[in-house]
Amino acid sequence: MSIVLMSQATKPDQRQQLHQQYPTWTFKTPAELTPAEYDEVVVMYGNQPLLKKFLARPTSKLKFLQVVSAGVDYLPLAALKKAGVLVANTSGIHADAISESVMAAMLTVVRGYHAAWENQTGDRQWSLPQVTSTLADQQLLIYGTGQIGQSLAAKAEAFGMHVFGVNTTGHPAPHFEQTVAMSDTAAVLKTANFIVNALPLTPSTDHLFNQALFDQVQQRPMLINIGRGPAVKTSDLIAALDKKQLSWAALDVTEPEPLAPDNPLWQRSDVLITPHISGQIAHFRRTVFPIFAANFAEFVKTGNLARNQVDLSRGY
Repeated sequence: MSIVLMSQATKPDQRQQLHQQYPTWTFKTPAELTPAEYDEVVVMYGNQPLLKKFLARPTSKLKFLQVVSAGVDYLPLAALKKAGVLVANTSGIHADAISESVMAAMLTVVRGYHAAWENQTGDRQWSLPQVTSTLADQQLLIYGTGQIGQSLAAKAEAFGMHVFGVNTTGHPAPHFEQTVAMSDTAAVLKTANFIVNALPLTPSTDHLFNQALFDQVQQRPMLINIGRGPAVKTSDLIAALDKKQLSWAALDVTEPEPLAPDNPLWQRSDVLITPHISGQIAHFRRTVFPIFAANFAEFVKTGNLARNQVDLSRGY
């Protein structure tokens, strides 16, 4: 018996589709799975705490894991690689939502809406404590030129921004005026008005945004983090804001996460915080299921995956 552990919730028509197309496979939820069946699980749809138990069993038959997130830093990547498990993510489905969130954060600041909200809940004077500006002709520096970065670059380009990108080698990417390698960012950091982190979390990106990086900026840019919280060293971020090296920070992800109620970031008027929701989309189950369905079909047919396979050595 070959079992697919359905950790991710599915709609009735989706389950029916799987049962009809794969009558020789058994589909079970975690609540339905018994310990005696652990070694029969070949495929997992969605991450689940049982994953570690499977990987610890030398008799496990697990060969394919489909997660429903873009990032996979929370997975035991080394153990998955050692066990020969293929892993796929859902990278790309959040690109529009996340890039719209970044545009909203920038516009909220430059068009004075944050100041207006503070005024509306405070003195209610018929003036704002800032002069509004536009995004046109300002420089946006995006760390990460994948699907999220490209979606954001296209939107920013439509607003007349100058969009620069940072990736591993400096290879070109659509909608970017210029791209530079991770090892060659000094010049673009000096001229950036907005800096966005859209990188996956890996050993090389952990605390990438630290005091050494903030010491290189000159335009008092706004930092926006929609990648992973640990990419930004929180203590260094607060210091950079205090020293006016940065003008603002918009954080959809934080370190730690969630933020404790007494965390000093909550108290700052130059920080916008959203609770890791920039990638939320409508009809999530209908959006992610086709990725799993395509990968499962290819896995059954050839033992490979059709799309979104994660390089377990790189972590993305």
